[in-house]
Amino acid sequence: MGTHSNIFAEKEDGSYIGVYCHYDGYPEHMLQQIEHCSYKEFYDCIVLAGTKGGYRLFSPKTNESEFLKESQPDYVYDPDDDGRLGIDYLYVKCLDGTIKWRKCMSPAWSIHSFE
Repeated sequence: MGTHSNIFAEKEDGSYIGVYCHYDGYPEHMLQQIEHCSYKEFYDCIVLAGTKGGYRLFSPKTNESEFLKESQPDYVYDPDDDGRLGIDYLYVKCLDGTIKWRKCMSPAWSIHSFE
């Protein structure tokens, strides 16, 4: 059983583009992986993963990312919509490089502080 997450990149017009990630969605893993990428690298990862149905595992820091390899592209667009069942965490890489995240169904976002 995986820890499921949706990961998003904020866009310049204030909207978002994101994808589903099946495994290792817990904060101890995802925050390090997202922080490892520049905003542009992360955005490009999201766009590519969406064409493959999302991520099985998002792990660019160790170069071990895996795609779901679905036949249809699959993107998500609203980090405030908890409608997709089974999502445990939500992550957003903001334009300024900060990362906000929350446990699904929690109304409060946390801001990841870079150490």
